Amino acid sequence: MRGVILAATVVFGLALTSGCRKAGPPPAGERPLPSGPRAGAGGSLTVWDWLSADPSQGVGHWLIDVDKAFEKAHPGVRVNHVAQSHTEYYQILKAAEAAAGEAGGPDVVMIHQGSRVLDHKASLVPLDRYLKPELRKAIVGWELTSEGLSADGTPYAVPVAVQGNAWYYNKSILTKAGVDPEAPPATWDEFLAVCDKVKASGVAPIACGEKEGDWADWFLNSSSFLELSADEAAKLQRGEMAWTDPKVAALFTRLEQLGKRGMFQEGFLSTPLFPDAGEVFMRGEAAFCLGLLSDVAHWKEFGEILGEGNLGVMPCPGTGMIPVGGGFAYGITSWSQQPDLAFEYITLIVSDANANEFLKQAGSFPANQNFDPRLIADPNAKIIASWLAEKRVAAPLTGKIPTEVVESIKREGQRILSGQTDVPGALKAIEATAARTKAGRAK
Repeated sequence: MRGVILAATVVFGLALTSGCRKAGPPPAGERPLPSGPRAGAGGSLTVWDWLSADPSQGVGHWLIDVDKAFEKAHPGVRVNHVAQSHTEYYQILKAAEAAAGEAGGPDVVMIHQGSRVLDHKASLVPLDRYLKPELRKAIVGWELTSEGLSADGTPYAVPVAVQGNAWYYNKSILTKAGVDPEAPPATWDEFLAVCDKVKASGVAPIACGEKEGDWADWFLNSSSFLELSADEAAKLQRGEMAWTDPKVAALFTRLEQLGKRGMFQEGFLSTPLFPDAGEVFMRGEAAFCLGLLSDVAHWKEFGEILGEGNLGVMPCPGTGMIPVGGGFAYGITSWSQQPDLAFEYITLIVSDANANEFLKQAGSFPANQNFDPRLIADPNAKIIASWLAEKRVAAPLTGKIPTEVVESIKREGQRILSGQTDVPGALKAIEATAARTKAGRAK
């Protein structure tokens, strides 16, 4: 299995607290790294994430098991695991950064791989001195957690999961609509035709949660291969191709097309992506769901409700490809008084044994490639693994785009789907944001 996800990675690699002060913390590299237990903290280690809210199942259960194992291996140390809101996570993290740990704050933070790592690197400990060759070799995704989004750059977080998007479908709904579920749509036009049949049968074609704008982001990542070559996508990411380019416009027009044809369930604009959109799909109220490869809203979660035999998975019609990039990672805060202990915790999370547990309990593809491939038994997980092995993957379009531009994409996606703007107007706004962001970072 090392070759399976590593092959995918080669492709996509080319690819709170009060008392805040106005000035943020100085860069981590300009402050000495403390070590040893935090004074007065009773040997506690505080960990923040957005996935441990439900410790009874999935990633939450796995993380709590990791906490217990760490405490057992470190007598006297207590892991204080704090589940933050996914929607507000980075606002909460920024508040902690502004306080520079004065009010306690976290020692270890979960963070999305990609631009988010660079956004927060001033508050993360550079990990060069901690990483051993065997750990670097076992784990994929370093290019998404390192300076310059390059595997040769200084790493600021350790990758935990391999993530991406795929289209899931309910075979029973397709059958009732007169569609062969064993022959899902292979082209964009076929997909639209199938959606029309599903809609005519009285069921929403696509489960969508666009309240935060994230679904549009996922859609653009999933369908970008329809319009953009890998070179063109890279140029767009680097700011060398305009967002108003006709090829980009054609991509956004496909998003607009879905909205105008009424392909989503009623109320999709006010529906959160997590967990509501997935629940719409699992209740049998929509035929298709654009979901994830790991963690949540994925083959394991959907299959447990709909049944493995009733769930299908496919790439974006017309592409034969799926976007695969980094999932979540863990970093050490620059204000932590016990960075050595914090790194030991992260090392346990990404160990070979926990990579296996991550796959078994959460149904997630681990960044640590030393997991047992025999654990992939689910038929849809096997299909996804085969795509990875066949290199039918590429980097997500928005994975290396500055966060400010991604937020603009989300806003304009919402406006397109709500009819508040058209594609030219949306792309003009995104281009303006990209220009401002580029100019601001050049200073």
